[in-house]
Amino acid sequence: MRREIRLMKRISHVHIAMLYEAIETEDQVILVLEYIPGGSTHGFLKSKPNRRMSEDDARGIYRQLINALFYLHSKCIAHRDIKLENVMLDDRR
Repeated sequence: MRREIRLMKRISHVHIAMLYEAIETEDQVILVLEYIPGGSTHGFLKSKPNRRMSEDDARGIYRQLINALFYLHSKCIAHRDIKLENVMLDDRR
């Protein structure tokens, strides 16, 4: 967890949620992250008929995802938990 916090403090990118603060208590670590109003890609798909998104929506989401991953890789950081629940959407999609 400490390593993840240290890495998150090093990054600043428009398509990656910002870490504002990390609070460590005796039995918990609380991460205060930027609020992303659109929810997760998983929730977005669940709200769609047949759980499918339009090609335009997919193109925009994946363009931003690839852009963010390219940034992380340029910093020698690998995201090891990419899944629908971890890909957040802003309210603009």
